[in-house]
Amino acid sequence: MLACGNFALTAVLLQKFAEAAARLIPQWEIIDYAHDDKVDAPSGTVRELAYRLSKIRAPEPTVPVAETVGPREARGASVSGSQVHSIRLPGYMISAEIVFGTPDQRLTLRHDSGSSAQPYAEGALLAIRKVSGLVGVHRGLDSVLDL
Repeated sequence: MLACGNFALTAVLLQKFAEAAARLIPQWEIIDYAHDDKVDAPSGTVRELAYRLSKIRAPEPTVPVAETVGPREARGASVSGSQVHSIRLPGYMISAEIVFGTPDQRLTLRHDSGSSAQPYAEGALLAIRKVSGLVGVHRGLDSVLDL
């Protein structure tokens, strides 16, 4: 059995690449973008990303959120230990971005969805082709990718 929360290949790769980066870079924040009528914040994909990163390590911000001068909400919400900022405005499609920072360097990983179901259908077809060879329960499309 294969349990997947998102079948868009670029969203799945964002999560996988972010896990690799979190092993080496101790500071990051996540930005979740969506149209103005999306009611969940953050999105399921971003919640999954934050959860997966929590299994790697906790981020190590230079100034902990608890020591923020001003409203702590300005630093976003803590989701599985990661700071997450959800934007819900007209004109946005569903996107997820994670920004890693080190002195004099920044790595940005971003998934942008379009308006069609094609990316999700392609991922679902990939899962269908792979699931017959699985034994037991596997979580996430990345568990069947040949990376």
